[in-house]
Parts: sequence; C-alpha cells; structure tokens
Amino acid sequence: MNLRWHLRRIRNMGRGASTHPFAVVGPSAQQTVDIFEDQWITAFPEELGVDAGWVNHFDPEVDARVPWVDSILPGGLAGRSVLELGPFEAYQTWMLEQRGATVMAVEASRTAYLKCLVVKELLGIAAPFVYSDALAYLDVSQDHYDVVWASGILYHQADPLGFLERAATKGDHLFLHTHYYDESVLDTPEARRFDAARDLRLNWHGREMRLHHRDYVSDGFHGNFAGGPRSYSLWMDRDDIEFVLRELGMGSVTYGVLDPGNPAGPGFYLLASREG
Repeated sequence: MNLRWHLRRIRNMGRGASTHPFAVVGPSAQQTVDIFEDQWITAFPEELGVDAGWVNHFDPEVDARVPWVDSILPGGLAGRSVLELGPFEAYQTWMLEQRGATVMAVEASRTAYLKCLVVKELLGIAAPFVYSDALAYLDVSQDHYDVVWASGILYHQADPLGFLERAATKGDHLFLHTHYYDESVLDTPEARRFDAARDLRLNWHGREMRLHHRDYVSDGFHGNFAGGPRSYSLWMDRDDIEFVLRELGMGSVTYGVLDPGNPAGPGFYLLASREG
C-alpha cells in the first residue's frame, strides 16, 4: 500500500459508507465507489473526482497494454470483437472500448465482478460483464472473437495448459500478460510461495513440461485479492508457453514487454496471432 492510500484512509475515517447497508447521502460517484471502500487497487480517472485505489490503470501513459495492442494489430482495435477474461476492475475494458472495440468481459471473482459493475455505471461502459469461471465460460461459449484478452490470468490457473488450449480456439489473436517461472524467482521473496515437491510433470504434444506449484500463502480472499479461485496455481516456463502457442496455431508472437526482473516474478506481455 502506498502513502496516498493511507492518507485517504485516514481522511475518510468515520465516513463508513462501505460498512453501512444503505446510502447515507444523495447520489454521488464517491458514495458508489465507497461500496468497496479500501478495496480498490485502481485509481479512477481524475475527471470523476473520486478517491479509490493508487495505481493509475486508466491512464494510457501508465498502463500501455491496450495502446500497444492497438498500435501493432493490423487496423487497430476499432471494430474488433474482444473476449476479455478476468477484467478485475474494468480499466482495460474501458480502454478497449475507448479504442472502438466491442467487448465481452468474463470475471470469476465475486467482488471483482461487482466492482466491474460499479465502473460500468460510473464510466458508461457498454460491455456486458458475465460472472463465470473463465474455463467454464470458454467451454460453453460458441462465439468466436477477433481478440481473446487474457491479462493477469494465466499465472492464476491451476490448469494453465487447459486455459491456453481453450482460449486459442476462441480468437484469431491472443493478448497474454502473465508471470512465468524462471530459476531467478528463487532469489526473490516469491520463492517462499513455490513448492517443487508439488510440481506437476507431464508430456504435452511430445514435450516434457514441468508446471510449478505456487501457493497463495496467506493472501486470503480480501476485497482487493487478485488471484485465482484455488489456494494455489501452476506457473509455466516461458519457453513452454511459446511452444504451446505455436502448437495451437498461434505461432506469430510479438512481445510488448519482457520483464525478467519483476519483483513479483518474471513477466511479459505479448500478442500471439493465428498463422495462415
């Protein structure tokens, strides 16, 4: 948590909107945001005039993921259909719509889903938000999209291979932002979360792979918890992720960011596109 968040919390002491079961004043954006008081990670656009989180995800100069895809995707995002998996606090949903995309958003966290509805109301987002497990949605959906948007979701999966297999069938392009496993992670505080004795070894399409068991430890399911539905997830090696994408026909891969030194674990984002 940063200083701005703590100062806001002190300033708002006694307001109690989030603990009161009813609205206590007339309609305001701040009162609506405070339904989830102290549970936001994202700061809303300044023009809305509300205090929420501390990360400026709505600012394209801070969060460059959507602008980057818009810049490298042939023809950009305008007019594209996007399936967004794990919108969390709907900032990328908003950015995608700002660039002319039509979005279907699927969120599995109950709290995050309800926060998305708050953002939808306050910022006028048109996208429908569906409360569903991502893999379950991919299994039942019959729709095909120009882009499947998977930002911050692969490394929270207990079945990352199954996730990639399903996601690759739903779009011509796959945006993937994820952490991955590398031995260097063992030199960081993240090392305590990994348990090599519980790793999963398997053969996938003729390739021997090792999926690395990572516990959420004591993160808990608090309001701003940004994890998966189980007590653990399985992280993949970057080379294995690239191999899977190629095998699934998403062999045209362009990296936007490769961040091996991220303190939360090595990470990257990329756009993978169907060849042919």
